Amino acid sequence: MTTPVSHAAPLRADCIADSAGGLTFDVTSAGVTEAAHLVLRHREGHEEVTLPLTPATTGRLRAALPSSVALPEGHWDAYARVTEGEPHRLAPGAMKVHSLASRVPYETRQGNLSVECRVPATPLALQRCLS
Repeated sequence: MTTPVSHAAPLRADCIADSAGGLTFDVTSAGVTEAAHLVLRHREGHEEVTLPLTPATTGRLRAALPSSVALPEGHWDAYARVTEGEPHRLAPGAMKVHSLASRVPYETRQGNLSVECRVPATPLALQRCLS
């Protein structure tokens, strides 16, 4: 199920990055008229992950990326796609990032939302860092 979003609505996404590698995007929308998806595009490759935006609360849509979905290392740019149109960059909102998160949302120099995917540290690597 997808939820509509207006073409004119500027979309801003709040993000939560948990320690297991999951990401939750809460996107604000001014008007609801057409179906919408959150799109993550790998900056250096041609890979793309599309997540449906579903109702969370009044005026907010949610997309969840579980830790079980593999994302290669690197930077992923976040977009909103309304119906079958071209995706538009998302603006960053509030970000809550767990200190051990392997997927970290951030604001680019241009003021857009992106996600950096890192290889998570293993317990042995963490132990070596602390010794």
